[in-house]
Amino acid sequence: MEKQIFFTVDEANQKIPWLELQLQEISSLGKNIARLKIDLDNSLQKRSSNGHHDTNQHMMDNRKETADAIDRLRKIAQEINDSGIFLKDSERGLVDFPTLWQGREVYLCWLIGESSIQFWHEINAGFAGRQPLVY
Repeated sequence: MEKQIFFTVDEANQKIPWLELQLQEISSLGKNIARLKIDLDNSLQKRSSNGHHDTNQHMMDNRKETADAIDRLRKIAQEINDSGIFLKDSERGLVDFPTLWQGREVYLCWLIGESSIQFWHEINAGFAGRQPLVY
């Protein structure tokens, strides 16, 4: 069993620049995957409507590029999770950092675009239960 990692606010804040880069790459990969899916759908439609098989190589290339992008996205998400940070919503850029507060585990909550850790929530509360950090 893996040991639970807990972050202080300062430690979580130090991870933000790295997280921003990872989440930007996830966003870029997601957009590329969506573009590839549309391209593949168009190729399939073109192929079925004209009876030609000239799109076979293009479709194979598309599928490989899509698989590579999905694999890279999974690796980035795993790297974030392996660091002890919980990737909650890759599309929104939402992560949680486990922390100990008053003897119990809660999450420091960060959303891409925020300059620092400013919120926390109970483990079972999620984003809707975000509360401002009070020092």
